[in-house]
Amino acid sequence: MSEQLTHWKKNNDSRYISGEDLKHGESLGKGLKPEMVVTIEKFEDSETFDQNENKKVMKTGFWLKDVETGKELYKPVILNNTNAEFFVKEFQSDFMENWLNKPVVLWAKPDKRHGFVARFKKHYKKNTASPLKAVSALNKSKSLEDLQKNWKALSRDEQLLPAVIQKKDELKKELSK
Repeated sequence: MSEQLTHWKKNNDSRYISGEDLKHGESLGKGLKPEMVVTIEKFEDSETFDQNENKKVMKTGFWLKDVETGKELYKPVILNNTNAEFFVKEFQSDFMENWLNKPVVLWAKPDKRHGFVARFKKHYKKNTASPLKAVSALNKSKSLEDLQKNWKALSRDEQLLPAVIQKKDELKKELSK
């Protein structure tokens, strides 16, 4: 008597991005990475298989664009409750139209039940502030008033750089004499 085995991917819907796609995306050559910055370009209702209810159901599919390459991903990701809660909290809106074209990180989160699942997390912009430019701007100060004006002209990121804060304090002491 032969026992028939059932592969774990039996109920996966290959029309949508999964955590496994992300984890192994580079080897598949589909432009997916285990972690990537994306934006939601559009969304539409999509039919998928619900493993809990054991039937087909309508879900929302998000079509995403890779921010780094500017290319739309080759298939959508399905919005589930966990990912929806992230978007509601992140963008302080229950409405998907308010989530469009805003960068988030799509990543492959390890999951005991499914191997990997597709999840989203906050995207933090890289700090591109230059301490040299900011210090140079502060060095042009001839008085405390100039220093204050030049300080206010710096970006918030520049004002948070340790070298810039140190220079401001030095100039403050020097100019107050």
